[in-house]
Amino acid sequence: MVDDGVRDGGRRTGPSRFVGRATEVAALTARARSALSGRSAAVLLRGPAGIGKTRLLDDLLPGLALEHRATVLRVDCREVNSAIGYGAVRALFAPLGITGEDDPRLAASARWALPALVTDENAAADELGGTPSYRVLHGLYWLVVTIAAEAPLVLVLDDAHWCDESSLHWLDFLLRRAEGLPLLVVLAHRTETRGAGSPGLDALLAHARCTSMDLGPLTTEEIGTLAVDVLGGVPTPAFLRACAEVSGGNPLLTARLLGELRRDGAVPDDTAVARVEVVGRDVLASSVLLRLAGLPEHARAVARGVAVLGGVVPGGGAELVSVLAGVQARLVHMSMEALRRNEVLHPTELDFVHDEVRSAVLGATPAEEVTRLRVRAARLLNDAGRPAEEVANQLMLLVDLPEQWMLGVLTDAAVHAEQRGAPDAAVSYLNRVLQHTDQLPVRVQLARCLAHSDPAGALEQLGHVLTLNLDARQRAEVTVQYGLTALAMQRAPEATKLLGDTLAELSEVVGPDPGPADRDLRTRLWSALLFIGSDEKSTMPVLRELARRMPLPDGETPAEREVLAMASSLAAVECKPVEHAVELARRALRGPSGGMPRWAVLNAAFTLHMADKTDEALAAFGSVLEDSRAHANLWSYCMTLASRAVLYHSIGELSEFAADTHTALAVFEQEPWDNAGTVPWVGLAVSHLERAELDEAEAALARVRTDRIDDLIWEGPHYLMASAKLRWRRGDLDGALARLSRCAAILDESGIANPLFTRWWVDVACIRAEQGQQRQAREVVERAQDLAQQWGTLRGVGLGLLAEGVLAEPRRAVRVLAEAVDVLSATPARLDLAHALCRLGQASLFADDAKGAREHLRGALDLATRCGSQVLANEAGRLLVLAGGRLRKEIRSPIDGLTGSERRVAVMAAEGNSNREIAESLFVTVRTVEVHLTNVYRKLGLSRRAELPGALARTPAPEKGST
Repeated sequence: MVDDGVRDGGRRTGPSRFVGRATEVAALTARARSALSGRSAAVLLRGPAGIGKTRLLDDLLPGLALEHRATVLRVDCREVNSAIGYGAVRALFAPLGITGEDDPRLAASARWALPALVTDENAAADELGGTPSYRVLHGLYWLVVTIAAEAPLVLVLDDAHWCDESSLHWLDFLLRRAEGLPLLVVLAHRTETRGAGSPGLDALLAHARCTSMDLGPLTTEEIGTLAVDVLGGVPTPAFLRACAEVSGGNPLLTARLLGELRRDGAVPDDTAVARVEVVGRDVLASSVLLRLAGLPEHARAVARGVAVLGGVVPGGGAELVSVLAGVQARLVHMSMEALRRNEVLHPTELDFVHDEVRSAVLGATPAEEVTRLRVRAARLLNDAGRPAEEVANQLMLLVDLPEQWMLGVLTDAAVHAEQRGAPDAAVSYLNRVLQHTDQLPVRVQLARCLAHSDPAGALEQLGHVLTLNLDARQRAEVTVQYGLTALAMQRAPEATKLLGDTLAELSEVVGPDPGPADRDLRTRLWSALLFIGSDEKSTMPVLRELARRMPLPDGETPAEREVLAMASSLAAVECKPVEHAVELARRALRGPSGGMPRWAVLNAAFTLHMADKTDEALAAFGSVLEDSRAHANLWSYCMTLASRAVLYHSIGELSEFAADTHTALAVFEQEPWDNAGTVPWVGLAVSHLERAELDEAEAALARVRTDRIDDLIWEGPHYLMASAKLRWRRGDLDGALARLSRCAAILDESGIANPLFTRWWVDVACIRAEQGQQRQAREVVERAQDLAQQWGTLRGVGLGLLAEGVLAEPRRAVRVLAEAVDVLSATPARLDLAHALCRLGQASLFADDAKGAREHLRGALDLATRCGSQVLANEAGRLLVLAGGRLRKEIRSPIDGLTGSERRVAVMAAEGNSNREIAESLFVTVRTVEVHLTNVYRKLGLSRRAELPGALARTPAPEKGST
């Protein structure tokens, strides 16, 4: 008999040669060759069962692997394993024999892949803890990079409609970063079957690297070729038409049909047409079942046992089948041989020759018997100490869960799945548990797992929990989780009210002198309220009122330090004395590294930045970046870069500002984060504005989602400031003032009084002066000056003098602006100092002091150039010429032509880091690093890496010029 379904060494074999498919073979071959030469690609083979997907892969992959010396990793997905988090990934990489983190392929970031590769639940839990699933995705990506560096890599998932969600999520993650990798991903699935992996397969088709290939039926001519191979004679047209009609051109059904006809001794002519029609009815199922019917009952029982176990029989294999089927071990081995002789079982594995054979066996078994066998299989696996997820897979296929222990197994499986970095698998298990019980811990755990991918669903679960009869302590725990989840959905007002009410309830219950546990719970609730309530303008007034009533803690616990960090940022934006805010921030940061959540450290760093404690702020930002890299926390890494970029801009380090902005954006753009890139996109726009690139700045701002921008007190003012500056530079002064007015309104409604939060008032002064409407801005500036004095930093005082001087008549302006220059010279604000020098030079020119003007303008030009502000340098240069000075011949360093990302990569390469080390540190791909370095070499005129340190160290000497 000719059979498309027999496998050899894990791959199916069939007819002696593959029939037809010339077009598909050519297309897949071309795609594969391109992918394995470094242009990564994914191919989705689609068609009904038996259409020849597996046969096509079997025929093509060995030759392609040999041609490219490629590593081929292949897995056949099964329904019984479709709920295991990273089940397909584990089976895919199993041939590599990776069992522990000491494996050299798990070096550096690849070590985070281990929980997805091992079945040891304790090892996975210890390694991963409760961290987000990104860490595992990140590790698996770098494992692929490691393998592909040795040889091109082919990943094949057959029957991918049964693939687990976590594995498909990882493939999506991989393909978004696969540029430049010699990688081919092939996924074959049945179009008539919707399995656990079907939604993920649909999503993969959105990738530009992914193409689909639909396999159609065999032609009559191709069926004729196959008939000659099987039956030996030349078939007549009537015989071929009958075969095509019965089989539908399906290669598997055609092969089964011809095989049965050969058993009957049929000749492929018109006399066999009637027999074709008889044999053809349900040919696949009937041929298998007929053969089974001719075997002893113990053989049929073994077949049913193997079908229930799903083809991936752990541990004992035949012994487990023996107990499950109720057949003696001796008879099990005899039955397996009989099933192999009849081409039901694989010749060397305890598995069927084709998944359709398994379906036929299960379909012919009464439903109640299948249920009995699945319950027994789950109990046997559980008693044997198999991992909870393996047992749970049997339970997930049951219509009902008749025994209480099953709920415990599913709950344990959910815990392990979450720890393994597969929250989607945990969600499946927990949803099943909730069909039978409504336990509080189950819903809370489900919400925690849903928060990774479905925060709206998580809030729904937590909202249900909060309707239950909870005590104050339980409500507080759930409310903290609700609030943090609601923040991701931009539902801070709702969460703030809930947190405030819960805090009041808990405070009443625990009293004025609570014990350590209650005090810690109350502090965590208060910290979450401070964090979440400071997100939107509508919640800030409520938050400030509550803050006045809550005493500040000592800072002895992480939760207390969180409160201090948030209190410091509140003190800063409310313009409390700077010494008070700084003391709170320093107390918050005194604890052990990693003791606070990253957002709390960022708030303390913000306070230090506002207070001009630049070194301390940079150290705090650096600690968060180091911790984020060490734990592969991508979100924290990007938000910290974006926050640090604001600091770099404020001190005139525009190259570092651009580098942080570009690096954050490079990561944001490779992630499917919704509305997450506001701050980096605004930063990119500001970077373009400093380089006089207005069209590019406008394009960057167009990427910001602005539907609720006026509600968000961190994103909104910065966006409006950048938008106003763009309008100003384009000559639309009224449009710029309108945006600055919106910015002021957000700050006023939020209660943010500190004039250094955004310097909108300085821009208003400059634009009004340009319009000749100085009087309209004086009140705004005077109020800002009062607040700056109240805050108490030299930068605030200096900026107030700068804005006052811009509005003053020329001779008074010179005195005021000279004082601004003196004050700002004592601060880290180099860009503000350059601006003050430029304005002082302009005022001196208007006051007929050309010599003084030239001195100030030349200082402004030099400082603006060193900072990297092309716009300010251009303005200072223009005024210098008006004052009678000569511009030095500009000697720009080639380094000035590097983008922020290129400069950062070049510096890291010059320090001796490999491309991979750079990529891992920056959370980008090796290909991205290679592109940046190629651009660096071209711009700097270098031919090799060793020349980088010298090139970066060289700066053009200033040319001597006259005054």
